[in-house]
Order: sequence, then structure tokens, then C-alpha cells
Amino acid sequence: MDNVFDKHCVFITSTGRTGTRFLAKSLSKMVEDCYAVHEPANVFIKDLKKWSDDIKRFGFYQMTVGQFLPSKSMCKLSTYRRRGKITDEKTKEYIKGLRKQILEETKESLYVESSNHLHGVIDLLGDVFPNSKVVFIIRDPRTWIRSAISSPVYLLYSKVDFSFLGMSMRAFHFKDDPYSTKWNSMSKFEKFAWYYNKLNTLVLESMKNKNNFKLYRYEDLFLGEKKEENFIDLLEFSTKFDDGFSRKYTFEPSFLKKKINSASDEYKIPHWKNWDKKRAQILQKHCGNLMDMFGYGKEPEWLEKLNSNYKEEYA
Repeated sequence: MDNVFDKHCVFITSTGRTGTRFLAKSLSKMVEDCYAVHEPANVFIKDLKKWSDDIKRFGFYQMTVGQFLPSKSMCKLSTYRRRGKITDEKTKEYIKGLRKQILEETKESLYVESSNHLHGVIDLLGDVFPNSKVVFIIRDPRTWIRSAISSPVYLLYSKVDFSFLGMSMRAFHFKDDPYSTKWNSMSKFEKFAWYYNKLNTLVLESMKNKNNFKLYRYEDLFLGEKKEENFIDLLEFSTKFDDGFSRKYTFEPSFLKKKINSASDEYKIPHWKNWDKKRAQILQKHCGNLMDMFGYGKEPEWLEKLNSNYKEEYA
């Protein structure tokens, strides 16, 4: 292949805590001639072996100091792009720089990258990789926030996610955001609810009418009665391209029974059914529009928690 960026690619992204690591592991085993990777060249504090291996592969600089630069870190690049601190042309240049080595080293004909760090560049991937598809996964914000807050590997707004590093989006990064002046007084729970709404809304707006884009609900892929049917649909979408390129796949239903990178059994907050009304209403205030759009929050127990005028009370 003359141009390494012409390789057929599938990019899978989300807010995180949606099975992205599982999908990378699964697709590499189910799809022929496929190299699937989870968050390449990203530091995992809880996985020192991966960090050591990536230092050998990508270099000490990129895997240390470089993680705080948009030219060396997809996480930082996504946040900078969302904040308007970098042009689209420069962003595409950095995407190429971040993925050129990986694609050159990938001998398989299909490259799959599953990473929540792609959210801020998702609408530019088709420009950089003309033979690519994009999958986005959305999850019920009530179970997502419980998983995200409880996970030891999800570092959003944690003690090491210092504001001055600019690794994660915050409301005050956006002048027109209604919570930009309220951020410092918001609880961690509310900040997570804000993040869920902000990231998903930005992605959906930027990917509107994109032909190479498909969205799945986390529950439909992993929990619902039709999860096998939906997973096969994901495999179909990921292995057949408009130019005639296709790869064979073998669906393994047993994979869906496995848990990879699941949250700790010691959840830091209870199941939403045990939330008080205030917590439920805070989440509904931030995520209500998306919940309505994707059919979440229709349970009588949930509606009961919202029976006060939360919009007025928490405006």
C-alpha cells in the first residue's frame, strides 16, 4: 500500500466504561486478518507492563512528558480540539503523526482501534483515513456514572487529573456553557453527569449525517435479549466497506459472557434505584435530553424520583 493512511480502519469510541477494551480483545479474535488495539500509546497507571512495553515501542519521551502534549497524546489532542485551542488542519497533522508508526507496523489488512480518547477528533477521522468507519457506543448515564466513579482505572476528575494539565474537558473551558461559572461548586457526581452530556452531545452533533458512522447502545450489545444479533450487526458494519473490501468473521457468543475491565465490586455509589431524589434530579437535569433520545429513564421507580419540579429547583 503506497499510503499507510489508506489502510482500512475501524475506530470505536465512547465516554469510556462501555466495553471498549472488550471490543478490542474480541474483534482481534473474531475477525480474520485484523489487528485490534485498545488505547494505543496511552499510559495505564494500573498496568505497568503495558506502559513498559509501550515505552519500548513508542519511545520514552512520548510515553512520559509527551502525554501532556497534543502532538504526542490522543487524549490531550481530543480535549484541545474540543476547547478550540487547535485548528482542524493541525489536528489532522497530529493524528497522522500519532498513528503513522502503528499503521506501518500493522501487517494485517484491517486496523481496529478502540479508545475513548478519540471523542474530540471523531469527525476528522474520515479525512485522515479515507477507508475508515467509526463506531460510537452510548450507555445509560445512570449505570455509566456508577461504573466510572467506581473504576480504579477511570481517572476522570481524580486526584491525578489536575485541572492545569488540561487532559479532561471542564465546563469553564467553554465560555457559553451554563455551568462554566458553577464548576468549582459542583460535586464530583454532577461533574461526571456534565461530562457525559457534553461529550455525547458534541459527538452526536459532529457526526450527524456521516455515512461512515454507526451508533450502538451499550445495553443492546452486551445486556439485551438481542445482544447476539446486535453484536453480529457490529461485526458486519466493521468488516464490509463501500469499496468492496471485506473480511470474514466468526462470531463467538461465549465472548459476551466474559467481563473485561469491569468496575470494582465495591461500588462507590449505590444502584440508581437507591439514589435519593436530589441525586436523580441532578443527573436528569444534565442528561435528560439524551436519556429521552435513547430510551433511558422510563422506569416507574425513576419517574417517581423526578416527581418534583427539578428543572426549576436545580436550574
